[in-house]
Amino acid sequence: MKRVLGTPVTDYMPALGLLAVTAIYLVTAYQYSPDARAVPAGVAWVMMILVSFDLVSRTRTKIGATLMHWLNPAGDADKQDAVKRYPVLKQIVAVAWIAGFAAAMLLIGILYAVPLYVFSSLLIQGRRPLLVCIGFAAAATLMIWLLFDVVLSLELYPGILFGGA
Repeated sequence: MKRVLGTPVTDYMPALGLLAVTAIYLVTAYQYSPDARAVPAGVAWVMMILVSFDLVSRTRTKIGATLMHWLNPAGDADKQDAVKRYPVLKQIVAVAWIAGFAAAMLLIGILYAVPLYVFSSLLIQGRRPLLVCIGFAAAATLMIWLLFDVVLSLELYPGILFGGA
């Protein structure tokens, strides 16, 4: 198998894919007006930095090992034997939850998608009591509303079904 900086090329694929998606997201954000792009562009720039760190930390170089140790001590090479491996189906389910959350944000908007995701993931995946799920979903909604609507005076994306573009 081909290696780049001591790491199999396939190990870079998830980070490179995320980097490409983030770059497209960033380019799209700059198509909006300055007010509308404030949050998306900021998120995209932070993601570009984090994905770059991820790419460097995957290398089998001194800087890669140092970065891995600083950002994720559990990911150190000497600790990899103890890392729990998850079945592919479980990994697909985890990705499907995130894809469902992204689809919900697109369709029904951020303010409704966040509590729905928090509630359903705590209830189904976390197997938490109903009142705990309701409480955390309500708290997440309140925090998002306070931060974006009250403090920052930014309108959250309403979703395609509720008038979003």
